[in-house]
Amino acid sequence: MAQYLQNQRKPKWELQRILEGIFYLCKNGCNWRDLPDNFPPWQTVYWRPPLRYFRKWSNEGVYDLIVSKLREAQRKGLGKEQTPSAAIIDSQSVKNTSFSTKEVGVDGGKGIKGRKRHILTDTLGNLLAVKVHPANIHDSKSAQLVLAKMIENSVEFPRLKKIFADKGYRGHLFNWVKKHLKCQLEIVKTYSKLANNGKMMVSPKRWVVERSFAWVNHYRRLSKDFERLTDNSESFVKIAFIKLFIKKLKT
Repeated sequence: MAQYLQNQRKPKWELQRILEGIFYLCKNGCNWRDLPDNFPPWQTVYWRPPLRYFRKWSNEGVYDLIVSKLREAQRKGLGKEQTPSAAIIDSQSVKNTSFSTKEVGVDGGKGIKGRKRHILTDTLGNLLAVKVHPANIHDSKSAQLVLAKMIENSVEFPRLKKIFADKGYRGHLFNWVKKHLKCQLEIVKTYSKLANNGKMMVSPKRWVVERSFAWVNHYRRLSKDFERLTDNSESFVKIAFIKLFIKKLKT
C-alpha cells in the first residue's frame, strides 16, 4: 500500500502515522483541529502545502486505488474471481450539518434534509463505487451518477453482467444500464409485512448493500454529513471501507 502513498520528497512524518490519523478521525468523528497530539499536526494531515495528504490523496484517486487493491485481495482470499460479475446499488439519506450547506436537498420520502450516499457493492458487500449528492434527487436519476463511475472503470470490471436494485430504480434506468454498461438491471422484489403475516423478510441480494451501510454507520464521521465538499464525503466512505478491508484481511 505504501507505494501508492509515496511523495517525491522525503516526508517529515511517517505515512503510516498520517493514514492512522485519517482513520482515527473517520472512526471517532472529531474535528480536524481536535486530532490528538500523538498524531501529526492536523494541518499536515489535511491541507498544509505542499503535501496536503488527505486532499491530495483524494484528488489523485489514491483512495480508489487502495479500495480496488484490497477488494481484489479479499475476493482472491475467499477463492473468488478478482472482479465481480454482479453488483447491488442503493442509497442512504443522511442529515447535513451547519458546515455542509452546499449541494443539500430534502428527501421527501424519508423526510430528511441533507445528502444521499449512493453506493454500488459486489455480492460480498465490498465497495465498487460511491457518489454523494443532494437528497432531493430521485434514486432512478441519481443512480446514473454512481454508475457513470463504472463506465470510467469498465476495464476494471469486465465481468459485470447484472446489477440488483429495488423498485425505486424502475423506469428509464433499465435501458440506460443496458446501453452504457452492457449489463442487466434486475429489480428485486421487496416483501411487505402484510404479505408475511406481519413479519419482516430480507430482500434477496439487496440485504448485502444494506449491511454495507450498517458497517459504515459504525464510523462516527459518517453519522451525518459534516463535509463542506461532497468529494470529502465520498473520501470518508472509501476510508471507512479501507479500514474494513484491512480488518477483514487480518482475520
